[in-house]
Amino acid sequence: MFIKTTVLLACSMLFIWQLFSQEKKLELQELMDRPADTAGINALMNHGVELINVDNGKARTVFNKSLEKSLQINYDYGIGSSYARLGYIEGHEGRNQEGINYAQKALVSFKRINRVKGIVLCYINIGYSFDILGMGDSSLHYLLKGIELLEETKSEPGKLARLYENVGTVLANRKELTKAIFYSRKAVELAISNNDSDYIVTSHSALCNVLLQSKDYRGGLNAARTAQRYLPYQEDPNLIIKAYSHLASAYIKLLEPDSAIVAAKKSMRYSANSDPANFIAAGLELSDAYELKKDHKSQKVVLDTLQRRAEADTRLFHLFSLYERIARLHFAMGNYKEAYAYQSKYSAFKDSFFSKQNTREMAEIESRFQSAQKERALSEKQLQLAQKDLALEKSRRTVLYSMAGLSIMLLVATVFFVRGRSRKKRFALQLESLQKQQEIDMLQALMKGEEKERSRIAKDLHDGIAGMLAAAKMHLGSVVRHEQRLEQLDDYRQTMNLLDEATVEVRKTSHNLMPEVLLQYGLDEALRRYCSNISSSQLLIQYDSWGEIVRFSNGFELSVYRIVQELLNNILKHSQAGEAILQLNHRGHILSITVEDNGVGFDNTGKGIAGMGLKSLATRTQIMHGKMEVDTSPGEGVSVYLEFDTSGVAMMAANEIGEQG
Repeated sequence: MFIKTTVLLACSMLFIWQLFSQEKKLELQELMDRPADTAGINALMNHGVELINVDNGKARTVFNKSLEKSLQINYDYGIGSSYARLGYIEGHEGRNQEGINYAQKALVSFKRINRVKGIVLCYINIGYSFDILGMGDSSLHYLLKGIELLEETKSEPGKLARLYENVGTVLANRKELTKAIFYSRKAVELAISNNDSDYIVTSHSALCNVLLQSKDYRGGLNAARTAQRYLPYQEDPNLIIKAYSHLASAYIKLLEPDSAIVAAKKSMRYSANSDPANFIAAGLELSDAYELKKDHKSQKVVLDTLQRRAEADTRLFHLFSLYERIARLHFAMGNYKEAYAYQSKYSAFKDSFFSKQNTREMAEIESRFQSAQKERALSEKQLQLAQKDLALEKSRRTVLYSMAGLSIMLLVATVFFVRGRSRKKRFALQLESLQKQQEIDMLQALMKGEEKERSRIAKDLHDGIAGMLAAAKMHLGSVVRHEQRLEQLDDYRQTMNLLDEATVEVRKTSHNLMPEVLLQYGLDEALRRYCSNISSSQLLIQYDSWGEIVRFSNGFELSVYRIVQELLNNILKHSQAGEAILQLNHRGHILSITVEDNGVGFDNTGKGIAGMGLKSLATRTQIMHGKMEVDTSPGEGVSVYLEFDTSGVAMMAANEIGEQG
């Protein structure tokens, strides 16, 4: 009787649930077909929120519809919310650049209605995506803007805690560990003061990560345990995965493999049916724990499972650490042939990942160079044909005129001479113009080639050398896990410090070769930061800008930036100046730049501009349809004035720069 009653009750519940699902489906379809109004759009977006991370494809359809309706009636809240949620879906599925683009569009609408909650959410999503893309400067810029806004408005303490946590994580990735610990602890304090269990878990997990990077292993373990204590209040599996993964990392650092195994297995269990990246990360922690115990059999079972998951995934970075660990396992088991094979796979996938982008760019440079060469050859051939046609025409006319009577020979000869001289002058002018244009094209190709080469070198430094330095540091850290006494040696600590310093120097050099801030924020902000970076107690550089601050085309901004950069470098190298000033002014369609110093100057009494370096800059300025004037004399310093016509290269107004990043 009890069983029959239970079955009947279950069937009834199933029937009610089906009716409820059909009713919701009909309600959603009605909202999709309903004419645009704010209430209907809000209800439609609420349905979309329920579908996020459940059926992202359907959620995307809903938010595209709510965006379409919001645009029809200029409903800024609906436009911003739709863009923001579409951006979240793109970022969650690994398309971070698309997520950034959506979030920046949402930011425009939220700023228009001063929606602080929406603005901050966009800052968080943009900063997180930039961090995933490895663009730490841009990530920090948006995250710190969010912190500034929330501290000013004293609202959304939960989001402020999340921002503190994200800033701490980004700073830790940049090895600015003191600042990272400061922001991570602020996140913990704010989460505790608001008794927010979600942020208590995430902030303590982030603090654990920062402390482990700072080699405070016991502090990292305490932070992970605090996060673990709040897990019973959680329903989000991602929080549980994060907490147990960091707990396993802390136990491994403290050489407690048994506790690490328990934590790593829990993290793997919760992530088994979710994002493969979390599952593989937890599995690598479990593998390291078995490696500490020298339990090679269990370690092999784990690595075999991870290998099947990772090789089915398209993200190459999963395979780096995996193949390296498999190689170490085979080496420890005496399988040297297999160890060598997997070490080769590790190197191949690593090289493939770092060189893929460089290969595409080199192919593009080669293609453009070949096209330029073909165009140049075609122009020369056309010139030769024109000269031959002219010679044939002259010969034909000479024969015709020679057959005329003696009575008109003088007149014909005079006319022929005048026309011939005029045509010769015209062709000479055309030839001169063509030669000048060829020189300009060659210089432009050279400038583009230099910038492409700078970009290639910058990427090689960032992706190649920086990666190898990080790998070297990882190997040294792996050695210390087996030989703890090495960590007490001065030589070991000095080696680790040198690796950190080398990584920082490589990053600085990479950014100088291809300044990310120029591409993101434009010429004004890039010059301001460059002056600030090179200014010192020996040479104080003042930067001022006036007028209508706008964005120009990327090529124009980069060319102007390089010219000004070279002028400032000349001051550093040759002027012996104590002070310098850089002024930028844009009014109408005229961009004017003045660079002055109080140094030793030089003799410029001759014609033109003295010095090969300044002549090269003057030529580059002329190519950009600008002009360059130099005023100097010995002992009076140097003043350089640049002027460019910006008609056709201006792209957006100043109030749009912050919105589009």
